[in-house]
Amino acid sequence: MSSQDEYLRNFAVLLTEKGVVALTDPMQIAVYNCLTTGSKRPSDISAEFSIPSSSLHFVLDKMVDAGVIIRSKPNPEKKSVYYSNLAMKIAGSFESDENAAKTSENTFKDPSRYYSGLSSVASMFDNYTSEIGLELDQLRSKYAIEYADHFKDDIGKCGIEDAIIKIREIFARTTGTKFSVFGLNPLTLVFEGDIEIKTKMDMFTQFIIRAVENATDRTYIVLDIEDYSNESGTRMKVGFDRIQKVPEPYLNTSLHQNNNFDRFMMIELDGVAGLMTSDVQLDIVDAVYERPLCITDIVNKIQSPRSTITSNLLRMVEEGIISVFYSESGSAYYGLSCSILMKKSRPIQYNKNAIGEILKSVKTKECAFLEGYFRYTLAVLNNFGFDTDYMMVVLGARYMRAAGNEGPKNFDAFFGMMSDIAQVIGLSLNIVSVYPLTIGINNTQSSEMKPAITFVKGMAHQGLEMASDGIFVRSSNGTLEQENISFREIYPALSMTPVEGVRLEELADAAPAKKKRTSSVKTALHNRSMKDTGKPARTVRYITAVVMLMFVSSLMLFSFGSDSGSDADAYTVDVDDSSMGLVFYDENDEILTMPISVGVGSTISFKAYIPESDKIGVVKNGIAYPLEPTDDRYEVVVDSDITIETLSPIILPECGGYNAGIYNFDENPSSEYANSFQMYISQDDYIKESGGLWGGSNCVVVIDAVNGSYVSPVGDEKDTYLWERYVSWDLDLSDYEIEEIPENHYTIMFDGKFEVDGKFVKGELKTTARIHSGIKFISTDGPVQLMSIDANGKVRNLNIDDGMFRLYVYGDYIEVDYQQNLLK
Repeated sequence: MSSQDEYLRNFAVLLTEKGVVALTDPMQIAVYNCLTTGSKRPSDISAEFSIPSSSLHFVLDKMVDAGVIIRSKPNPEKKSVYYSNLAMKIAGSFESDENAAKTSENTFKDPSRYYSGLSSVASMFDNYTSEIGLELDQLRSKYAIEYADHFKDDIGKCGIEDAIIKIREIFARTTGTKFSVFGLNPLTLVFEGDIEIKTKMDMFTQFIIRAVENATDRTYIVLDIEDYSNESGTRMKVGFDRIQKVPEPYLNTSLHQNNNFDRFMMIELDGVAGLMTSDVQLDIVDAVYERPLCITDIVNKIQSPRSTITSNLLRMVEEGIISVFYSESGSAYYGLSCSILMKKSRPIQYNKNAIGEILKSVKTKECAFLEGYFRYTLAVLNNFGFDTDYMMVVLGARYMRAAGNEGPKNFDAFFGMMSDIAQVIGLSLNIVSVYPLTIGINNTQSSEMKPAITFVKGMAHQGLEMASDGIFVRSSNGTLEQENISFREIYPALSMTPVEGVRLEELADAAPAKKKRTSSVKTALHNRSMKDTGKPARTVRYITAVVMLMFVSSLMLFSFGSDSGSDADAYTVDVDDSSMGLVFYDENDEILTMPISVGVGSTISFKAYIPESDKIGVVKNGIAYPLEPTDDRYEVVVDSDITIETLSPIILPECGGYNAGIYNFDENPSSEYANSFQMYISQDDYIKESGGLWGGSNCVVVIDAVNGSYVSPVGDEKDTYLWERYVSWDLDLSDYEIEEIPENHYTIMFDGKFEVDGKFVKGELKTTARIHSGIKFISTDGPVQLMSIDANGKVRNLNIDDGMFRLYVYGDYIEVDYQQNLLK
């Protein structure tokens, strides 16, 4: 599924001036992480990643356009350009380790060991995000800074000695952790506490750095951290170094945010955080979130074509996001088998007062530092348009699985565990009714307890399903004094008994069963069953119960029981979405419904009716390979997943004087991407590899004129622009020829990205006209200041708002530069 960029384990969610965006390109994520240490030149970044500068500049330009990074020239008299981060990272992925998983497991088994109240939930939240590799570092740092600012008046202005004494008292009261002064020059502190402080050192040190800066106007950074822990306790020695304060780029978050925003969802699958970006798959997850549904119900709920839903479901089944299981009648149902962490569901809506109230309330509480982080993080994420209730449900379910793993597996025992942790948090539970089972949650008047109440809902839901092996839906209602949660069982005929270690070979001799699925469903589940990642067992729906492997077993019994096992390994044959009207027929002239799944090395035979001028074929590594029929039938040996599409002839200019490059992209590229692409295949190599010149729906042809010539339309209608490189999505270029560039031409040098006559331009462009209308500046959003410099060095400035401007060429040469819009 990762090949479609629908489920990604490497991602970053950023706050830009344009809103919240999901960064999914690995190279852009690497560049952003590289710039977290400070501004760098393109050559520095290129050397760090060992990639060509030409490839890097394309990445940098895209990131500047998106508002992720900013380009600056510290010295206008020099050409050196520096890049620095502008966007703030809200969340991201990182590689977790076994220690984080072990620490998290211990925390969930006994969350009240070190904390009480909401801090116990906060500890579970903090350890869980570390376990699954969900990075919240910049939010943690931002919280520590803003929390320290709330003590600014309490500390006042003073010297470093007095400041440390005051900060030490505040720190001990708010965190429950002590530190002692090892030295003041350089500043060195020793922290002492329980083992939990190891995972909180980034926030602790950031709090002290900010508090010292507020009091003394001195700026420090952490130089090193040494661990002196032993059996008697945890001790961390931290060395600080004084630095010159560097102003951070100003991120203007007050800009108007429209209702258009990118939808995405952070989930946990196989114990690892990931990102889903496909709109169709997000709709499918929403549809089956509460309960499993059959394909017809999903189609009706989403209102999308059945073929679209089916193809996406198959990919989600194979990845493990969706599980397939069956009723006693054999009907297939699709249920969620991943955990939703949070969902971007609305535009940004800032409520700074709410955040201020949170910081103010925890300031006066004893040992409330971690509670403040928890409440602050949820409030900030809500401001950014995220629905975080999902995370609370997951935490409650995660606790119930850890706590209920040992001891009796009945609801009475589970309810006792629920009541104990609810009391630690500051809530109390009672049974309101037995049928339907309704649990009352008391002490719900305080708004700060809302996340804890959602935590209890997930915990109760998980406990009930663990005790009964059933699937339940819940509903809530209540009064100011008490909130009631009612549970109703659905699909009682579906077994929820786990089956450990299911292997395909163990099911080979299963008894025949009624076949209710397509071969594509069979293949998807087989591919999923063959994965051996060493990760925890998949979880069921949003409450993440380990109960779905039985359905994998059942499906394999259905799928392979009546076969000889010839499709133990299989590939998918599909049709490209753009090849509308392309219909295939089997040996009986019956229409084949795509996609189909066939065994490895199998030969498929079919008919296809297409226009005489076209062919059908497959695209691989940028080259289109036509298929040739024999007696009106096509035969293909399937040795990998293939997608068949309609191919059209590529017709190049008959004249010489040019080099042609061809490439078939996976999806239609933008003009900018196509112009910057460096891996076009020469026409000779293309013909040698494929046997002809054919292109698919996303084929692009580039013509590079040689020896001082340009690409020109045939006839009297000459273009005023002398295109030395012509990029075309039209595969018929027979109406173009190569001509010499006339002596009386003008040269425009574009420093930045522009569109001229609808075509992307960067660098040198020759023209036969002085006056040019409709040129568009596209490097950044306006307003910006353009500067034109003619051959005599005369500078002219022009302020533009929407990117469009008119240009007059003075002399025979002019350079167009721009000044980045300075952030106030």
